Amino acid sequence: MRSRSKGTTICVIFILVLCGLWKWSSSFSRTAGPPIKKKYDPFEFGWVKPNYYKKGDKVELLVNKVESDQTQFPYAYYDLPFICPPSENKKPLHLSLDEVVRGDRKWQSDYNLKFGVDLECERLCDRKTQPQALKEADRLIRQAYMAHWIVDRDMPAATTFVKARDGKKFYTAGFPIGAVDSDTGKAYLNNHVTLVIRYYTSDINKHTIVGFEVYPKSVSDYHCPGSSKDYERYELNVDEEETTFIPFTYSVYWREEFHNDWSHRWNFFMSEEMPGSSRSSRSFHWISLANNIFIVGMMSFVVTMVFMKSRGDGPVAFLASSWSTEHTNFLTQLNLVTAMGIQFLFAVLGSLIITCAFNRFQEIRRWVLTTAIVCFIFGAYASSALGTLLAPGQRVGIFFSIACGCALPGLTLLVVLSLNSIVWAKESTNALPFGTIILLMASYFVICGPLSVLGALSARRIKADHKLKLDDASPLSFLLTSLRDSARTDTEFTSPAKLPKYIQSPTLLTLTSGAAPFVVIFVELLFVYKSLWLRKSSFYIFYGFLLVNIILLCVVVAEVALIVCYQLLQYNQSGGIKFEPQDVRPAERSLTWRSCLSLRSINISIRNSLILFGKRLRLGSSSWRWKCFLAGGSVAWYLEMYSLYHLIFVLHLRDFSSVVLFVCYTSLFNFMCWCAFGSLGYLSCLWFLNYLSSLAKEP
Repeated sequence: MRSRSKGTTICVIFILVLCGLWKWSSSFSRTAGPPIKKKYDPFEFGWVKPNYYKKGDKVELLVNKVESDQTQFPYAYYDLPFICPPSENKKPLHLSLDEVVRGDRKWQSDYNLKFGVDLECERLCDRKTQPQALKEADRLIRQAYMAHWIVDRDMPAATTFVKARDGKKFYTAGFPIGAVDSDTGKAYLNNHVTLVIRYYTSDINKHTIVGFEVYPKSVSDYHCPGSSKDYERYELNVDEEETTFIPFTYSVYWREEFHNDWSHRWNFFMSEEMPGSSRSSRSFHWISLANNIFIVGMMSFVVTMVFMKSRGDGPVAFLASSWSTEHTNFLTQLNLVTAMGIQFLFAVLGSLIITCAFNRFQEIRRWVLTTAIVCFIFGAYASSALGTLLAPGQRVGIFFSIACGCALPGLTLLVVLSLNSIVWAKESTNALPFGTIILLMASYFVICGPLSVLGALSARRIKADHKLKLDDASPLSFLLTSLRDSARTDTEFTSPAKLPKYIQSPTLLTLTSGAAPFVVIFVELLFVYKSLWLRKSSFYIFYGFLLVNIILLCVVVAEVALIVCYQLLQYNQSGGIKFEPQDVRPAERSLTWRSCLSLRSINISIRNSLILFGKRLRLGSSSWRWKCFLAGGSVAWYLEMYSLYHLIFVLHLRDFSSVVLFVCYTSLFNFMCWCAFGSLGYLSCLWFLNYLSSLAKEP
């Protein structure tokens, strides 16, 4: 009855999540016609209140950065040597951690905007430009760099497109800094912008900005072209050897919007031409989610059959009891990567749950990265406690517990700082400032270390208070099997049978175990990769779908690992052979330092050490613990192969440094996924063996 009630509760929760997703998804659709004007509602707008303007109020325009889909190196807008520099009274804005990591550099600008006041033509400056600056402008234009400006705190400047199918317009964030003539190959600098700012009227003298359209043009002089098409464009002459003056002008027009109020100001960015934004894309997400639920249902049916069969299989239950207490090679390393994986899983799920829970608040999406970093750091407590619980023995060394909590943040910080030197060499805004580096290092040493110690102390207390009884029903009992004595039973087990090749071979095990989990996450992975790497100006908004699909992925990973573990039980292949150095021929033993007096002796010592390590590695990988871990983490290899496919066939990166950054960051992410899903599979199998062991004790 208890298991039935648990299953009913899980089904009800899952149905409620789906209903919430449907309501959240349908909230983006909006019927035609002007909305009903009403007063400000904090529950509708969230904690970000709209800025209300009346005619003549000053509206500040912020310039940010330029970036391209063809490279991974954005630059600050005011760092460009061919752009009008700011006046002395203009200052940079303070940035959040999320904005710093994304490479933002927000500055006040000299564009004079007054609400409701049109400007036919305004002259910004005549930029004195050196020949080298012209070459830099030509390079950036040919690499399709886009400029990013902001008004009204968070409304990005957008390029407007019109769909050929229904004539509706949609936005993409940013606008090109220039254009290249496909016929002549000449580059033209966009030195004039027509700014069209759309506003919504809530009440008399209460207007909100809901759109910021930029129409850039290239003009050879300081006369604004307006709507005319008969003007000469400003061509960049890279062979120029003298100083050049580039005229910069702008026009401003204010237009009222009747169909989108402030709370729906992002509607034009959510077009079906953009990945993951349209009504058809939402339907595609729902179809993919239904397919994933079907896959989970099929896998759950197989696992249910496994549980039903194992309940009546006494020898398997006794075998599971003996397996859960036997040791294996590289157990310390296994516990370490398991703790690292749980820390990453805690960061991903924690940040997504917080984002989805506060989805109604407008600015929460801007803090996704910051939330993930905070969860990642505070996950050190959970990973340290888990590593200490899994380690054999009553008292575990404090240094191992600290390593469990600090290994993954330390590795991530080391990789990020190493790659940051490449970005520094390119003088890109993606380079972390010195203050941010100090903040991250302080978070690592000041927060991760003490949290790891607290996690270790908590785990030690749990171990000390835990009563190891045969009928122990503690929810953490499956993590404490290493404290038990090896199981002794008079049950005669069948002799080990030869494993099938798809389980015996690590490569085949990876291919067979990772296929189903990869199918579950493939669609969301496609949209996330496009948003992060291919189309940086797009917005990824479907965090609810991403959260549900990751939960389904975790379920499938756990079920695949359980099936592999049950097959190992059926073939009686634990692989729990402890490697002893005395079992090796004396010629293969490592030489002492006293004998390493020649280069030949050193070579022999290194070779023999590698032979010993290889033999231990083969024996360790044959253990049921490592096989279950590899089965769970096999989806990470599919993610790595997809990353390489995306690099070769989808992205169009032109410089080697961008390729290095992409490969290193995706490899680091996939390594974290390998640890996370491998640890999930391993812990699921530990729980499964503990469950079978409890069945063996039943009369």
